[in-house]
Amino acid sequence: MSGQDCSKFTDFLSYVGEFGAYQKRLLMVMLLAAFLYGFTYFGQIFMILVPDNHWCRVPELEPLPNEQQLALGIPKTKEGKFQRCERYDVAFDKLNVSKANESWPRKPCDKGWIYDKEQVPYETIATEGNWVCGDEELPTYTSTIYFLGSVLGCFCFGYISDHCGRVWSLFLANSCALVGGCLSPLFKDFGLFSATRFLVGMALDNCFTPIYILTIENVGTKYRALIGNLAMAVGFSLAIAVLPWIAYFLRDWRHFALAMAVPVSVLVAMCFLIPESPSWLISVGRIERGIKGLKKVAKVNRKTMSDAEWLEMQVCFELINAEHQSAKTYNFLDLFKSFRRAAIILMLIANWAVVCLVYDAHVRIISSLGTDLFITFSVASLIEIPAGIVPMFLVDRVGRKPLNISALLFCGLFSFSAGILRKKLWIAVAAIIARFFATVAYNVAQQWDVEILPTVVRGQGWGVINILGHAAALLSPFVIYTKHYYHSLPMFIITLISVIGAIVVVCLPETKGTYLPQTLEEAEKRWTLRCRNRKVKETQ
Repeated sequence: MSGQDCSKFTDFLSYVGEFGAYQKRLLMVMLLAAFLYGFTYFGQIFMILVPDNHWCRVPELEPLPNEQQLALGIPKTKEGKFQRCERYDVAFDKLNVSKANESWPRKPCDKGWIYDKEQVPYETIATEGNWVCGDEELPTYTSTIYFLGSVLGCFCFGYISDHCGRVWSLFLANSCALVGGCLSPLFKDFGLFSATRFLVGMALDNCFTPIYILTIENVGTKYRALIGNLAMAVGFSLAIAVLPWIAYFLRDWRHFALAMAVPVSVLVAMCFLIPESPSWLISVGRIERGIKGLKKVAKVNRKTMSDAEWLEMQVCFELINAEHQSAKTYNFLDLFKSFRRAAIILMLIANWAVVCLVYDAHVRIISSLGTDLFITFSVASLIEIPAGIVPMFLVDRVGRKPLNISALLFCGLFSFSAGILRKKLWIAVAAIIARFFATVAYNVAQQWDVEILPTVVRGQGWGVINILGHAAALLSPFVIYTKHYYHSLPMFIITLISVIGAIVVVCLPETKGTYLPQTLEEAEKRWTLRCRNRKVKETQ
């Protein structure tokens, strides 16, 4: 049989079903994973909120209305705003005055703080621990520690994905989210709380990416755009849209932390029912098990093949495996063993770093726009639904590259607009539109990267890309922190980064209408470094 034509099995999904009942089951699991991914990613934001309006607690003035407490006990800045970290140092219980005297002595807050409940109507770990004034950097550090966890998680679970399987990676990552999330409400100390968030951070992206890769590997080419974007557009977007209202109605950060973590147990349990990716099994030389998986796909999709055809397919896979040495253990370093591979992976890393940083910064900047945090966050999250739908219709028409470049440029344009506008409403509108384009770029980049990477190192390659992407996202809290130097500086930084990201991807290969490469040799042969794309081999 060695003389037979094995090229017909390159697109083996055409034999077992490209988008049948089997793939639809995977899609339902991916929708659940995307929904819970939203909880894992953004849940921490509502645990560490600090209202912009907070001031020193003056016990002697507490019987008075807030307005009088502020007028008597809190000095003002040159701009006419109440100081957040100072109070008047006088004996108010011995004074009989109705108006403060600016000549009174002052001192730092020594009796705690009062927080504006209209801005954040519940206790967070930051307000409970008074992470303000001298400790105002602690929320930023907590976010940074969370992203450091994601860097380690990307490396570990990317390796597990390619060496042990997509399902094992999904199971372990979500177990980290579950355990870390359930431990978080037990601690109010910065160090211990941050340690639990580090554990949750290890699950970031990895609680969703393995099922995303598994599903993309097992659907037909013409369905990849639909599958690749539907879960994020529906599951993820709805989750982050309802997120602030869960916090709002629970009104306790500990209950909220549990509400974010406990549902993950459902996905952890489902990992025992999810079949391993036949595509991955075949790519790593486990041909017999891969064929068994394909037979299950065909059975569920009600596709029939004769025993002779199954045998022919198995022999072909074994021949291809022997030719390409697919059973060899690959690692991410193999991605850098030729100039072309290295150039492509470095551009993918740079693109993903820009997308992660810009997207995360736009999410976090919502709390600095001066509008109602809960309403604005929810509206901005809902905008991600059309941002996920747009790629479904455009990515296979105009291509990944033009769409990614255009989205980043428009994100930069509206970010710049938000920086130069002065009315809060218009700033919010411009920021939300910029968030829309940042989300489009995020969704396109995620699908594009997975399609470019060959199956044998797809998990590790995506893990490496994610590590550097989240290393860049480490900077997003600090980008937001630059508002303390100039209120529009974060938006201008985002603008610059977006433009750089658009330039970086100009020479990346287009993957529109192509099947996924299985081996490194196949990927290197097919992908070229060109500003204008040469048409590559279409799906068989």
